[in-house]
Amino acid sequence: MNSILKIIIFTFATIIISGCASTILESKPYKTYSIGSTVTASVGMPFIEAQKGTITKIKHWVGVANSPNGWKIDDIYSSDFIKKELVYSGKSGSTIEIGYREYRSGLAAPAFYQSVKYDLNESNLIGFQNFQFKVNSADNSSISVVIIQD
Repeated sequence: MNSILKIIIFTFATIIISGCASTILESKPYKTYSIGSTVTASVGMPFIEAQKGTITKIKHWVGVANSPNGWKIDDIYSSDFIKKELVYSGKSGSTIEIGYREYRSGLAAPAFYQSVKYDLNESNLIGFQNFQFKVNSADNSSISVVIIQD
């Protein structure tokens, strides 16, 4: 009888512990565009976002004292994680301004921020790093571009 009780306790403990284990909810790279697509963004908003590496969403037990349902979801960034954004900053005359932001392991990297200006009278075809896009329209409220290459 004593061994049956031990088996029941062991089984019950195993079920409880496995219920508290971390669960991977999602793990995938992404980009907010596709080659050939037209994207539009307001001033201050990114019109291109591309990510290398993955963000893994992990759900783990923290107890009902620490969360309404006892679970917490954390984002775990891969060691090779880099997120790049091109942000539209506006237009003055025929010149548009675009900001570049880069994030590593989920954090903004101040050394990886850059602002560049392009004169649309010279060309509406713009290249920055590996990105290449054609500006369809731009004003002080929004920009519309076609993504040519990433």
